Amino acid sequence: MTSFPKESRLLKPVDFNYLRRGARYANTPFLRLYYKISRVEDNNARLGLSVSKKVGNAVQRNRVKRILREEFRNSSVRFLNLDILVVASPRLKAGWSDKSKNASNVRESWQIGVEAIKKHV
Repeated sequence: MTSFPKESRLLKPVDFNYLRRGARYANTPFLRLYYKISRVEDNNARLGLSVSKKVGNAVQRNRVKRILREEFRNSSVRFLNLDILVVASPRLKAGWSDKSKNASNVRESWQIGVEAIKKHV
């Protein structure tokens, strides 16, 4: 497993607000991906995650975040000069009875979102 360095993360509220205002977005069944050209001259994408308590308990939310970080690391979108904010949908909560299905739902939604981003960039 590769690391997820600070340079690849959106950490400050200013960055999150920058993405919420005027950013394009891709809707998927379980995720909404906001994306915009990065404010930082890094030539690599930065990822921000927003997973509310409506998605599940702390263990479930952290699992969603782990899956999303892994998918980001393995995706070609990380080489684009973008800031990406992923907001998880509360619809994920219904799928926790089958953990593998829920993980595949997150992965499939990520892939759909990345394809939509690539079309517009």
